[in-house]
Amino acid sequence: MPSSTILGSISESVVQFANIIAKTIDTDVLIVDNNYNVIGETNRYFVQHSLVSISTIVGQVIANQQKIVIPNKNEDPICQNCKDFGKCQIAGFIGIPLFYDDIVIGAIALILPKHRIDGVFQDIDSAIIFINNMAEDLVGRIQKKQKFNELNQAVKEREQILDILSDAVVLTDNRGIIKYCNKAFRAMFQRNNDYIGEEVQNILPHKVINGYFETRHEFENQKALIELESNSFYGFVSCRVIHYNGAKIGVVFVFKTIVEVMQNVRAAEKGSVVTLQWLKDWIIPNDVLDKAKALAITNEMILIKGKAENINEILAKGICNYSDRNLQGLTPIYCDSIYREHLEHYIFDEFGEIQKSDRGTIFFKNIEDMPLFLQKRLLYFLKYGEIRYKNIKRIKSDIRFIFSTTADLEKLVEKGIFLEELFYRITENVIEIPPLNCNKTLRNMILTGLEYYRKRYDKEEVILSEEALEFLNTYNWYEDTAKIDVVLEQIVLRFKGIVSLEELYSLGLRQNEMEENNQTISEIEKEKIKNFLKEGYSKTKIANLIGISRATLYRKLEDYNL
Repeated sequence: MPSSTILGSISESVVQFANIIAKTIDTDVLIVDNNYNVIGETNRYFVQHSLVSISTIVGQVIANQQKIVIPNKNEDPICQNCKDFGKCQIAGFIGIPLFYDDIVIGAIALILPKHRIDGVFQDIDSAIIFINNMAEDLVGRIQKKQKFNELNQAVKEREQILDILSDAVVLTDNRGIIKYCNKAFRAMFQRNNDYIGEEVQNILPHKVINGYFETRHEFENQKALIELESNSFYGFVSCRVIHYNGAKIGVVFVFKTIVEVMQNVRAAEKGSVVTLQWLKDWIIPNDVLDKAKALAITNEMILIKGKAENINEILAKGICNYSDRNLQGLTPIYCDSIYREHLEHYIFDEFGEIQKSDRGTIFFKNIEDMPLFLQKRLLYFLKYGEIRYKNIKRIKSDIRFIFSTTADLEKLVEKGIFLEELFYRITENVIEIPPLNCNKTLRNMILTGLEYYRKRYDKEEVILSEEALEFLNTYNWYEDTAKIDVVLEQIVLRFKGIVSLEELYSLGLRQNEMEENNQTISEIEKEKIKNFLKEGYSKTKIANLIGISRATLYRKLEDYNL
């Protein structure tokens, strides 16, 4: 039966209407669509009706959009021209067009046998009124069907939109019975069978979910760690009540994983602009950079070994930006034991950096400073890819690790202050940075640093004499890159033209007076930090400007009584 037409789309209702009309008037009924297809018919008196076309009586009702009443077929010209006129047992006919939105969509026809002519035509007006009423009811069914289809289409479109969302969404009634959940929800909680009809409190047994049904208070971005049989959810849950016509008709819960939240945060941040190419032009030798590039494109752990901790850190940033995980950013962790219990929470807590950095990269700066008990926890994660929160909940995470050290870890292992197994695990891929007293490395740093401050203070005329450059290049900086920059800035600020060796001496730089030299440079650095504090810079900003870690800055603030 055709379903492409409007009448065809409600064929079951059309058949019911045909039977009702036939029983009420005691005659046969034919309901035809505007393509002349028979959608509903009865066979009370006639076993088979003729095929419908535009030339038939029913076809003329549709084509002319007018009712046709024939009390006697012998007097009707359309019937007289029919090829089946002689053998046709139909005695009379009443046909009414069906209108929907002012368009003819078909017709209802009464096919009358001879013995029903007098009974029907005796009260023809009542019969036509009845058929018109039935036609209106049938069109009403069509309108309801259309509205249902439109609503169903709207629901499907909204479901498709919700399925596009990365957030997991579940809709329940006021008791918590699930009415709908999107694709992300089904994927996040990994269940084969449908959730519809189940209580969300049973599927996700957590105080955040249960708390709503106890208090009926909406909430937003509540932290939750939900343990399930096959997996776990770590992230934020929000709850909103749905109102309609002033009544509460349901509840929507939205779940965002901590990984997605952190990715969005990192995407919104500027991130590090350090590249391996920039390092090549500045300080890192070519052979070191080649090895860094080769390791960067893998997911292998890397240990950066160098005396200058700041250079170790910027190389780690360059490696991260060169890797496939660059969009997830680099999370630096400073291993200073001064943090004590805060460091453990920061790394291994329920929402610590191990969890938040899933699919990203963590950089442990100065791994030799990490306390032994935290080394053991880190070793456990490296071996099993998970940590235990409060010895109960397992937290899994996919992380690429980069470590740095300024010490000889092997000697620390011999002394018992660094775990032997951790040492062997993190030293499979070592990148060793030459010391600053390598002429080319230090010379590049001095020249590029001087050029930077000349442009910064618009003093292009300041240059170093050959003796001054050679002195700075051979000076023992104790691998402290921050102090090099402090001196270069002071050179540009204090002097004009060609800077002589004697002028450098005026800064307290004398190779045979190391303690005094360091004292003088420290005083310059102290004054610089003091000025930044007066100008209202945050400690994070000051650390970035000077080129040191926050932990190092805090130590210097304490040393300088600032």
